Amino acid sequence: MSPNRLRTLLLALLVLAAIVSVVGKKADSAIIGWASFAIFLGAVGVYFRWRQAVRARVLDRESKTAAEGSDAPRAGPDQ
Repeated sequence: MSPNRLRTLLLALLVLAAIVSVVGKKADSAIIGWASFAIFLGAVGVYFRWRQAVRARVLDRESKTAAEGSDAPRAGPDQ
């Protein structure tokens, strides 16, 4: 999944967890409260996957820049 889709999923899960938590509190239901906690834990997992995807994209961009920089002729004051 792309980082943008993961970020959207993360936000949706956090909003859903908040809504389910409020419903659980209003209904005074421990089961619904645990369900909201489980959804939140799923959002935490998506967060770490999102961070991994963003980091991979940045490192990929840096490796391409380093590879291009080594082959490109330098035009600096020391030449």
